[in-house]
Amino acid sequence: MGEQTAAATAQSLDEILTALQQQPNQQAQWRYLLAQTERLQNEQQWQASAVLLSELERVAEQLSASQQQQLQLARLQWLASQGQPRDANDQLTQLLNATEQTATSQQARILRFARDLAAQLQHSQQAAQYQLELLALGQADTSAQQSWQYLSAATAPTQLTTRGEVARSWLALLMAAHQQADAIDSSAIQGWQLRHPEHPAAPVAERLRKQLQQAAEKHHALVLLPLSGPFAEQGQAVLDGMIMALEDQPAFSITVRDSNNFDYATLTEELQKEQADTLIGPLLKDAISAIDDAPLAAMGVRWVALNNVTELKAVQPDLWYALAPEMEIRQVAETLVERGVKHPLILAADSNRGKEAVQVFEDYFLAQQPNATVESGLYRTTDDMKAIVQQKLGVTASEARIWQVKITAGKILVDAEARSRADIDAIFLPGTIEQTRLLKPFIDVNIAPFMEPIPVFATSASHIRGDQLSENDLDNVRFTEIPWLLPNHPHYPRLGQLLQLRRHWNYNLARLAAFGHDAMMLTQRMDVMAALPGYQVSGLTGELTRQPAGIDRALAWARYDGHQIKPATATD
Repeated sequence: MGEQTAAATAQSLDEILTALQQQPNQQAQWRYLLAQTERLQNEQQWQASAVLLSELERVAEQLSASQQQQLQLARLQWLASQGQPRDANDQLTQLLNATEQTATSQQARILRFARDLAAQLQHSQQAAQYQLELLALGQADTSAQQSWQYLSAATAPTQLTTRGEVARSWLALLMAAHQQADAIDSSAIQGWQLRHPEHPAAPVAERLRKQLQQAAEKHHALVLLPLSGPFAEQGQAVLDGMIMALEDQPAFSITVRDSNNFDYATLTEELQKEQADTLIGPLLKDAISAIDDAPLAAMGVRWVALNNVTELKAVQPDLWYALAPEMEIRQVAETLVERGVKHPLILAADSNRGKEAVQVFEDYFLAQQPNATVESGLYRTTDDMKAIVQQKLGVTASEARIWQVKITAGKILVDAEARSRADIDAIFLPGTIEQTRLLKPFIDVNIAPFMEPIPVFATSASHIRGDQLSENDLDNVRFTEIPWLLPNHPHYPRLGQLLQLRRHWNYNLARLAAFGHDAMMLTQRMDVMAALPGYQVSGLTGELTRQPAGIDRALAWARYDGHQIKPATATD
């Protein structure tokens, strides 16, 4: 098959080059090459299109402004096809800024590419904005349902802008949906339907109205948590958070059972006895795997699991949520990509967990920045830490060079200071607070005094209760954290009250309470999130959005400032 494709491509190129010679003049040749490049790219013949692109590059300065736009679009489409969508997106701004002086058909081509590229990069808000601009041009190129898929994925509808009656009516539907989902106006979609009875999105609006009406119904859940045994403390923390959430959810009620001694063979009977339409839990993977989801589906019972089930192929809950460490590591990687980091260094423990952290970070970072380089170092002891930091920052090599110079110089005095590497532009420490506390001073003293400090990043594992009172060694370390544990959160006083009540708690148990709170919120809003993929729940654990593989969680950023914890931004 590969040989046939290569032969067809070669034949196509030969035909194009033959036809090119038959064009009457240079202008006609350039128009022909641009048209054929577009055709080949539409047919996914990327390597063949690259041959024509190289020909066009030779005469780029002679092309008209419109033709240069076509060439730039073709360049970016080729770049995206080669696994470099972020680089293509970075170069897209100039092309988009010039579209107002462009023919409508060319504007539409550029906007379609920008929209699809944004969707590929999971920039759903930007993809929705481009779709609105296509609708305003009358060039949507999609069905009503497909247009709605782009628009409904927007995370902040109030920040979208548009022009023209058609596009404004689409945006009005999106705004009405969010108003109804937030219980601001329970008849917002119905009002939109009355104003737009013949709109192409009328079937979409009717289905959406029914989904949101269903989401507003009262629910009763059976909750399974480990309230005895080795994980009783964790189960109780999750339950405390759930009870806290129920204070603001009068339409939701729960019955709680101890999963540690629960007979899963009687699950359906228990659900029927309690008249529960929802199952929440269990918390532990072994217990989750004991559930048969087929009877739940037959009964119409919604199931929200409280752990990562991607490895449990036999079960398919309607929704799952977990405080997975991998999510924090991915957010650090994403932030470093956004900051333009090209050569990060990750230092982790030489353990299964440490190696997994390195792998997750490398995989995600390089997927976003394929031309970048990730360097890693593993340590077992404190001595390892010092040696690894010196080696990875190039201090060991620099000292060796200085020593060699001194030997060569003999009695001549050589005054030299070791230099650290200048290419490392960020350091990530995914370990515990004890490990971060030991590593950070080694990093500080091994960066040459005449160089800019290298920014150091960590996860919430480097933030424990009371550490803000004593951790000068962590100064300027930036870390991801659930918003509830940061002083600027509106419910931070409630955290203080809970920690007074549960004096033995550390921040890990507080995080589990926040997790229980948000699991309850997600259960209450799961139908809304299914109807509006971009709908965000502002939880105690972060900004939560629904994804096919579970719940995506955007954490807050903070940094150590001497003895204090201060909220920060990703680029702070």
